[in-house]
Order: sequence, then structure tokens, then C-alpha cells
Amino acid sequence: MSGLRDFLESEVERGSFPSGAVLVGSGEEILEAGSAGCGNETIFDLASLTKVLATAAAARLAVREGLAWDRPIGEYLSDFRRTRFDGIRVIDLATHTSGLPAWRPLYASGFGSAAYRKALAALEPESKPGARVVYSDLGTLVFGEILEAALSESLDRIFEREIAPAAGARARFGPLPAGADVAPTEEGNRFEKKMCEELGVRFDGFRAGMIRGEVHDGNAFYRGGVAAHAGLFGTAEDVWKLARPWLESAGEFGGDWTPDLPESRGLFWQRKRGAGSAIDAFPDSSIGHTGFTGTSVWLDREDGKIYVLLTNRVHPVVKPADFNEVRRRFHEAAIDL
Repeated sequence: MSGLRDFLESEVERGSFPSGAVLVGSGEEILEAGSAGCGNETIFDLASLTKVLATAAAARLAVREGLAWDRPIGEYLSDFRRTRFDGIRVIDLATHTSGLPAWRPLYASGFGSAAYRKALAALEPESKPGARVVYSDLGTLVFGEILEAALSESLDRIFEREIAPAAGARARFGPLPAGADVAPTEEGNRFEKKMCEELGVRFDGFRAGMIRGEVHDGNAFYRGGVAAHAGLFGTAEDVWKLARPWLESAGEFGGDWTPDLPESRGLFWQRKRGAGSAIDAFPDSSIGHTGFTGTSVWLDREDGKIYVLLTNRVHPVVKPADFNEVRRRFHEAAIDL
């Protein structure tokens, strides 16, 4: 444990994050786990780990119910039967090659899923489908609409009934109850407020107090706290449990669907090529994902190892730093366990 303890203590001292938890496990057991500035049972806002631990897992269920990756999105969502969306398929959303922008403040146009559907349908793609990888929360939100339509149920209910119990995990969508041992994130939505100002978008409804137990991401929060791209909360052990089913049976989700592009993308999962958080020691077949709040999970499918890093690096403010450097240092410290 000394290597991981040294990593955590040095990163806290460095100012990379105020609290964090790490875990390295196999498909059968936890090999090492530790924390600094919090406990091993502290709950973190998992941010975009939601995309793989909840949305991709629910997508597996939807495929069994007939969801087809190669169908145009307009066949699932009538609002998207417009010329500018011609050619965008369901799989393009899952591989971040839809051509949709990375981010827009959908809440500036209204709150809730109905308002979001309308705002998403009004977006203009920035490139042709399949031309490039642009990591897009918006594309994942569109997929979430398709997913909930295909399964006739909200993502949080699908997760609570089907996914978490099967994994033996206690992870859940927020908001969390008062008194829960949850790491705080940002003091207000200062970062997104600045992003809106840079886009010339006015929005007067940002939260001002310390965000704790509510999803940090604005688009997820103003949708109601449940979204395909963010909203899940859990411990390091929860992440490990939810990741275990993907270690040996990722199937098509772990394949390289962008072989001709600089970044290798599976279905929601990221692969090693082009991934800033991966290290050279990871095999090319590794899959993982990161989250804006300072989270990540990587699966070495050859060695059978799962690497989990959870932090609240956005607390109390978002610092202008490349957090992938921290993630790489964690992987280097943990690789020989």
C-alpha cells in the first residue's frame, strides 16, 4: 500500500485534489485500496464515468431489446428527422463521431428532458458524421433520449433495478440524502458560468453555494439530476464492482470503432490510443474513461486489472491544470501491484 499511500499524500500536498480514493482490483478481489482527506467509503460525484458505468450498461440491455447501432437517430426520435441530422447514426453518438459540438448550456433554453430534447434537436453539427472524434456530452444526451425511449424507462430506474443490483454496487443517481458521506465539489457553478460568458450566453440560475450531493455538471443538474453523461455517485468500491463485468466481456463496446482516426473509441469506452490518461504500460486493448470532477477508471483486459481513481479536484474551485498528468502518475504508482 505504500506506493498508493505515497501517491495520495504527495498529490494532496501538491494541491492536485483535497481528497481522493484509489483502488486496484482484479475481476475477483480488491488488491489494494486507500484514501486521503476522506475515507474509503466516501461517495464521489463520478461525473462522466456515468457514460460507461450506467449508460453503456443500459445500452447492453437495449441492444437485447432491439436497439440497432446502424440506424439513423431520426428513426428513434422524431424531433431529429431533419436534413442536418441526415447520416448521424446511433453508433456515431456512442463513438463521439456524430459531428455534434462538445458542449452547450442546454439549461439556458429551459429545464427538464422535454426542453432539452428541443434544444438538442436545434443544434447544428460541426462536422460530418465519422469525420473526427469530438468528445460530446451533447451526443451522449441524444443517445440517452434514444435509450430511454427504447427501454420505456428513465436511466436512473434502469440502473437501480437492473445494473447496480447485478453488480452488487450501492452507486446511485443523486441527489444524495442529507448527511451522506459525500465529497463536495465546486462552490457554485463558477466554471460553467465562465464558459457561458465566453459563448455569449446569459443564464441567471447558477447555483451559488457549495455543491455537495447534487451532480456538479450543469446540464445534468438542470435536466433533473439524471442524464446519460453525468449524475452517478459512488465509492471506489462501487466503481470497481460496476467495472468488473466489462473486464472480460466488453464485446463490441470495447472494440476499436475509429481505426482511421487519431483517437481510438469503443462504444462509450475510450481505448488507449489517443487517451491522455493512459500510460505506455497499458496494452492497446485497455479501455477506460475519465470524469471532469477528477475521476477515472481503466481496465487492463490482458492483465485482468481495474484501476480506479476518485477525487474532488474541482473543490472548491476548478483549477487550470491537466489532470491527466495526475491520472498517469496514479497508474504508474499502481501498475506493479
